Amino acid sequence: METQNSFTISLPLLAIVLGVALAGTHLFGIVASSFLIKEAKAFPRSRFWGTLLLGIAILWAMGITATTDLGEFSPIRNILMLGVIGGGILLWKFVPDFLSSRSIGLLFLLAAHPVLETTFLQHGVAKIALALLAYGWALAGLFLVGMPYLHRDLIGWICARKWRWDAVCWAGVAYGILLLVSGLLS
Repeated sequence: METQNSFTISLPLLAIVLGVALAGTHLFGIVASSFLIKEAKAFPRSRFWGTLLLGIAILWAMGITATTDLGEFSPIRNILMLGVIGGGILLWKFVPDFLSSRSIGLLFLLAAHPVLETTFLQHGVAKIALALLAYGWALAGLFLVGMPYLHRDLIGWICARKWRWDAVCWAGVAYGILLLVSGLLS
């Protein structure tokens, strides 16, 4: 008998955690903008970040494959897990261009599910804000995996003017604060 992964987090706690993470990382983007702009421009083609993020995505996908009830596909669970590992290795070996962008796209796609699962049958501002964030991650993930050169172009456009960088960072801070406050009020 297979067991479903039953780890769940409450909606208010998830909103608070993601709110603090968004606000904190974007505030750091404002404080250390000169360093991070340089790093952001190099990120899409970084082999180091691509390898690290792809490794995390592979481990996460393996965890999902190992713990999810696969129904009639349960007898081939080990083959599917080998497929995840093999797919990750092949992606790393034969698709090195924009590996970081593709890997972050995979992580966005993986992260959207637990957030949407937490918002299921909930109500309030926190649910809407988290659902919008998760759908944004899913949409961005599809583009990052399928057309990673757009990520490089977007980063280049944002980094071309300091005010654009600041605007994006302040938008992230504002959304993080919205999540934090809605989580605290839930």
